Amino acid sequence: MKTLRAITFIFLSLISGQILGQQKTTAAADDKGSFKLFFEKAYVQTDRAYYSSGEDVWFSAYLVNGKSTSLTSTSNNLYVELINSKAQLIDSKLIRMNGGLGNGDFKLKDTLQTGWYTIRSYTNWMRNFGNDFVFQKKIYVNNTTIVKLNNASGTATGKADNLVSVTSKKTITFFPEGGSLVEGLTSIVAFKTNDEIGNALKAKGSVISSKGDTVTTFQSTEAGMGIFAFTPMADEKYKVEGFYGTEKFTSALPVAIKKGFSIHLTTDSASIKASISTNEVSFSELQGKPISIVIKHAGDNIYTGSITLTKTSASVTIPTKDLPIGIAVLTLLDHLGRPQCERLVYIQSANKINLTINPDKPNYAAREKVTLNVKATNSLGAPIKTNLSLAVVDGIIPPDANNIVSYLTLQTELKGEIKNADQYFDPQNAGRFKQLDLLLLTQGWREYLWRKLADSSIKISEMPEPGITIRGSVREKIANKPMPNMNITLFGSGFVGNKIYTTKTDANGRYFLDGLNWSGNQAIKLSSQDNKGKKGGWLQIDSVSKPFPLNLKKLNPFEIPTNLNTEVSTRMAYNRKFKIGDSIMLDEVKIVAGRKQTVQLFDETLSTFGYPDQVFNITAADYTFKGLEHFLLTKAEGARAVSIDDTTGNDGIVFPRAGRPRVVVNNRQDLQDRLDYYSLTMDQVNKIVIRHLLNTSGDDVYVMYLDLKDSALRGPNLNLLNINLNGYYTARSFYSPSYVSNEAIVKDLRTTVFWAPLLKTNERGEVSVSFYNSDNKGNVNVRADGITEQGAAVATKSTYKVQ
Repeated sequence: MKTLRAITFIFLSLISGQILGQQKTTAAADDKGSFKLFFEKAYVQTDRAYYSSGEDVWFSAYLVNGKSTSLTSTSNNLYVELINSKAQLIDSKLIRMNGGLGNGDFKLKDTLQTGWYTIRSYTNWMRNFGNDFVFQKKIYVNNTTIVKLNNASGTATGKADNLVSVTSKKTITFFPEGGSLVEGLTSIVAFKTNDEIGNALKAKGSVISSKGDTVTTFQSTEAGMGIFAFTPMADEKYKVEGFYGTEKFTSALPVAIKKGFSIHLTTDSASIKASISTNEVSFSELQGKPISIVIKHAGDNIYTGSITLTKTSASVTIPTKDLPIGIAVLTLLDHLGRPQCERLVYIQSANKINLTINPDKPNYAAREKVTLNVKATNSLGAPIKTNLSLAVVDGIIPPDANNIVSYLTLQTELKGEIKNADQYFDPQNAGRFKQLDLLLLTQGWREYLWRKLADSSIKISEMPEPGITIRGSVREKIANKPMPNMNITLFGSGFVGNKIYTTKTDANGRYFLDGLNWSGNQAIKLSSQDNKGKKGGWLQIDSVSKPFPLNLKKLNPFEIPTNLNTEVSTRMAYNRKFKIGDSIMLDEVKIVAGRKQTVQLFDETLSTFGYPDQVFNITAADYTFKGLEHFLLTKAEGARAVSIDDTTGNDGIVFPRAGRPRVVVNNRQDLQDRLDYYSLTMDQVNKIVIRHLLNTSGDDVYVMYLDLKDSALRGPNLNLLNINLNGYYTARSFYSPSYVSNEAIVKDLRTTVFWAPLLKTNERGEVSVSFYNSDNKGNVNVRADGITEQGAAVATKSTYKVQ
């Protein structure tokens, strides 16, 4: 038997001394005597971003160091959630992360409404930083079925749950490079246009002096961004006149300051080149004095240099070979340490990773076998071991506009949404580096995640999780007083590793056991006894996981091709007609009852649906029943006996479509509903109330409220808990059919043709997968995301055709 120490993160204890069990640690971010603050980022790759109700969402998860892209083992628990547009939790999975890698899936119910959904993912440690590191991604679910089979036609429409109508308000914003316009200095001015919901606008315009002269003109790209060079004169005022298409606008430029600096940066894979200028007013004050250049990456100083002003302009070249890849902030400071200019810059990697996917043929037939050869090498052609996830998807689905590289190195570092982020890292996009620099000049101007964290007082209240945690309490049965110093023993035959763990209750009668590891629904046993070995107390268990408030980021929907809904709806109708898959479409249910009421349990929120409560006031006439179970099977409407082959035991009752009821005893609820109450005799029961409710997914849930006499709580078994708990989610295997002939009895209309969540290249940097095509014709898109063993994020895509 082994005692489980309640130390949630072992290396923290090495840094700051032992963290005592069952204490909540709170420390400020700058408290160096506590521990070194660290950060985590999660990335979830899905097989695609467009689905039909009834389909599966397949995903792989990566957990990395927040200041790099190296896989990390700081947390073993990753929470992945599916949320609708009304910020309601639809489904959630607890994923075990081993070495920073994990995978899972969601089954989309047939009853889901058409609309946009969010996949959210986070660790317990990320809760300390609010929404800053929480992964969020939009997916679209279609539930509109167009039926046209066997000469029968019709349309069944799934109602959309989030149609939005807005009134457009157009804006143009100007961003001088480095921060400010300075009189007499030429600066690069970037600009960005948007409508009210964040869509880019194509625009053109002119800068006009107070005399009415056109100083310069500009024109945006399709992404609504652009730059122009501009030299503001002393004591001059300027305005901007232009057009959004044919709509005229007037705007103002930022006012130029009297003295200061301008900076212009250019980058390549080897260096950052900085051109620094100051006007005569500033030069007369700063001549011969040192000017410092500081570069920070993820809040850490990675470069410091200085120059001495001997004239009004200077150039500096900074090698980037040993600097970390990704967004950095370059700051120009005067001799007193005052910031004069600041600029975000993307440091390119000199050691480029080449990740390729090569099909064994460019063209295939339907149901023909395909082999994909994946290879990862460095810039010298040497093999690189890489962890990958790979999706093969029918080309009718729009390709995902984001990938693991763009997310980890760009999207998580800037404020606001970045549309089509992977275009900035696509080798086929010749202008990607200029486009990325333009993005940093506009959207990244003076906005930086790490500055925000540095300026805030971070209080650490949540710890990294090395495994599943079980919490609870031991109280006196009658007096409702906590029982400290009670010995808690936990046994789980299905646990990975140790099967038995022990701990003690604290002064408040509380206990917790962490670092547990089991998958699926497993039976566990908990018991409490004092130091003399005497059993006692009312042993209770809390929720395994704590709710995390929903704070969804504003992510604009991606564009859906007009023909996509029609084609996918036709496939959906076919699959349901021939019962392909493991679910069927249910008729739409309309709620016509009055105002809903909610019931909050430990781990879920329930609501009424107009079902009447079943209320039983127990009298002496009911004492003839053999016990509570016998009474419920006789009196409770819908109650059924548990199947003899039920793996959780035969005690208790079940209700159709809902299973066992949740149990609340004398207004106290355990996380899981213990079965020993069913053996109570009826003379120990005052009252029973059974409520038929619905959860947020529309599933039936029954809650049984038991009002018991004090004598019922003196039973010998309240110090024992034999319950079943859900552990880590066990991901389903993607079904890939094997065709030995082309005889088609039923059409194969798979949209996701193949999914491999956990691939790893060998010592030659290679890995191969084989699968069979569906019956769909046209282009097929292949995409892979991953992390190399050296900690570099990589992504690539390929395509082939089915004829």
